[in-house]
Order: sequence, then C-alpha cells, then structure tokens
Amino acid sequence: MIELDTRTLLAVLCMALALSSLALALLYRLHRNLPGPRDWAIGMVAISFGIGLVGGRNLIPPFWSIAVANALILVGLAFLVAGTRRFLGHSSGWPLLASIVVTFSLPIAYYHNVPEALGLRIISGSIGMALLVFIGSWGIVRTYRSHLLSVSAHQAVAVLLVLHGIISLARAADSFFQPDSTTDLMALGLSTNIFFAWGSLFVFGITVGLAVMVTERLRDMLEDRLIKENVARRAAEATLQEQRNFLTMVSHEFRTPLGIMAASADLIACNLPASDKESFEELDRIHRASRRLSNLVEGCLADDWLESVSQSRRSGELDVSSVLAELATEYNVSLHGEGKPIRVDADPYLLPIAFSALLDNACKYAHTPEGVTLSYLQQEKTVEVTVCDDGPGIDPADVPRLFEKFYRARRTQHKPGAGLGLHLVQRIVALHEGSVWLDQTHGTAFCVSLPLLKS
Repeated sequence: MIELDTRTLLAVLCMALALSSLALALLYRLHRNLPGPRDWAIGMVAISFGIGLVGGRNLIPPFWSIAVANALILVGLAFLVAGTRRFLGHSSGWPLLASIVVTFSLPIAYYHNVPEALGLRIISGSIGMALLVFIGSWGIVRTYRSHLLSVSAHQAVAVLLVLHGIISLARAADSFFQPDSTTDLMALGLSTNIFFAWGSLFVFGITVGLAVMVTERLRDMLEDRLIKENVARRAAEATLQEQRNFLTMVSHEFRTPLGIMAASADLIACNLPASDKESFEELDRIHRASRRLSNLVEGCLADDWLESVSQSRRSGELDVSSVLAELATEYNVSLHGEGKPIRVDADPYLLPIAFSALLDNACKYAHTPEGVTLSYLQQEKTVEVTVCDDGPGIDPADVPRLFEKFYRARRTQHKPGAGLGLHLVQRIVALHEGSVWLDQTHGTAFCVSLPLLKS
C-alpha cells in the first residue's frame, strides 16, 4: 500500500494541476471570444509550475523551490481571480491583486534561505492566498447576490474559493500558534498533508466549476439570442403582413381604373373611322400598356396567394397524365406520353397552375403554335414533365437569375409579363418536393421532376 506522506500528496497535486491546466487551455482554445478562460489557463499553468518547484525542495536551489515557487502560486491564483472577475463583467482588479502578490511574496523571498523562517513563510503565503480567493468569491457574490439560494456553477466556485481561503487561514493560524522546530516543509506532518490533499480537491473542483460556468454563459447567450431572434422574427412577420395587405389593397385598387381604361379604349376604337391609323396605333399602345400592368397586378396577387397557402398545401392523389391531357387540349399543343395514369401526391389546385404557367411562357415565346410540345415520362421513382418551344431561347447570362422574383430576361422585354411566372413555378414545384430546370440542348425546354406517390 502506498504511504500517503507529504511527497505522495504533493505528487497527486502536481498531476491534478497538470490535468487542470490542460483542460483550461482547451477551454480557452474553444472559447477565445469569452473573457476569462485565457486568464484561468495562465493561472493554472503558473500554479502547476509553482507546485512543481515546491516538489523539488532539497533538490534544487532554495531560491527556486521557495521564493519563485510561492510567487508563482500567488501569481497563478491572482490570474484565476482576475479571469473570474473579467468573466463576470468586472474589471480585472490587477492593481489590488498585484499589490497582494508583491506584499506577501517579498517576505518569502527575503527569508527563502533561512530554514528557521519556515513558519513565517507559510503564514505569509497562506494569508496572501486567502486574500486573493476572498476577492474572487466576493466578486461572484456581488454579481449574483439576488440568486444566492439557487444552485449554479457560480455559487459552487464561490464556495470553493471561500473554503480555500478558510483552510489557508487555518494553516496560517496553526503555524502561528503552534510553532514547530521543524525546518523542512516535507516533515511538517498532518497540517501540510491536509493542505495538499485539499489542494487536489480544490483544483479539480475549481476546474469543473469554471468549465460549467462557461457552459452556463453559453446557455444564457443562446437564450438571449433566441429571444432576440424571436422578437426580430415577429417584427419581420408583422412587416411582411403589412406589406402583403398594402400590396393586395393596391392591386385591387388598380383593377378598376385598368378596366375603365381598357373599356374606354375599346369604345373609342369602335367610333374611330377606319382611315385614322394614327389613333388606332395609340389605342393599341394603351391596350398593350394596360395588359402589361394587369399582368403585373395579377402576378402580385398570385404570389401573395401562394405565400398564404404555401405553409399548408393540400395533399391528395393526382393523376399527372390526366392533368397534362386537359392542359394540352386547353392550349392546343401536342402531348407526348405513355397515356397510363401516373399518380403523385400533390395539391390539385397548385400543381396545374405550375404547368399552366410553363405553357403560357412557351406559347408566348414560340415562333409558331406548332413549336410548343408537352411531354412526360415516368422514371423509377419520379415523373418528368417537359414543356418545350422553338423560341429564341434564353441568354446564358440570364439563366442563373431565371427563377428570381420580378426578373425578366433581356430577350423577353418586348413581351408582356411581370417576371413572376417562373418564380411561381419554382415555388410550387418546391412545395411538392420536386425540382425544375432549364434545358436548351434542343430548343428551350423547362423540365419538372416530381416524386411518384408512394404505394
């Protein structure tokens, strides 16, 4: 059985400090943006070196094993306290901490080579440690005084610091009231063994406590971020709803004057003599402008309606071949397909709108009505629908923005439209977990792929 003498306990403390230094260094590496972890890592490393030098007592010069060792321990504790204060949002307090380190390190350095001054050195170092940890615990208590009864890592760290301070003062009192003739630290016996044993527990507890403090801080930051995100989301939703209401109101208000304009132009055309070609041209310009504005209004209303239903589309069994056959008859275009039922899970109102919009575009830009074809092909798990025309095609520079809202390709500027058709197609297809793309290998073809209904 290993005898738990002073050197054994000191070795255990050294190993605990080494592991704690590694853990706090990793904590700092993971959270460089947080104030505190860097100071904790530096402090624990300094204490580790200090205790390591203490372990070399009688093996290395007294200046290093006594003066430098105790100074490093006090400096390390000061870094732990400064890091904790910075983590809590306070100033580091280095002027006060540094004065304590210097004040209680000087007697140790002055008497480092006087064996009979061992008790004085213990008293000086213990009081210095007690003052440092009491400052650290007071910073925590002052910050969380309204939550002292709750259980958290902050309270646990404060309790550990207070206990360390009390034990350090008890050690100083023991050395003061019971002076020992022993001049060797390793032979002091019970009081030193208890202090080193407590040191191992303190190092382990303070490391875990600081790590949990970081976790609690990250949790609080995440909660604050979620609250702010929810507030921003609600504000955005309210603004978007106001925009939709305004757009709907304006769109509806535009319909009446546009209808009056079209009707008035028709009435004027009926009363014009056939020889007044200039007036007929102006009336034709009025008709084209009113149709273009009407298309814009209808597109805006359709997009607003799609936005309202997109969150909960209807779901049902739909025969794609039947829908396409009806659309081919309506648009008077040729249909190519197997003719057998092809069933998908779709909204019976939305999906035909997407195919209709593609056919509208094809008929609008095709050179001849016969140049528009509609085809479909069942794959293993999908059905692919293709709408093709023999029009001028789309400039490759316009392809990346083809499905953007209100975007119109340069070759289509002379045609009526609002740049909403393909945008609506893409959104409807996406609602059905499908995809749409442009293929200009042979003519201009828009292809839609939809998953088949699962049996």
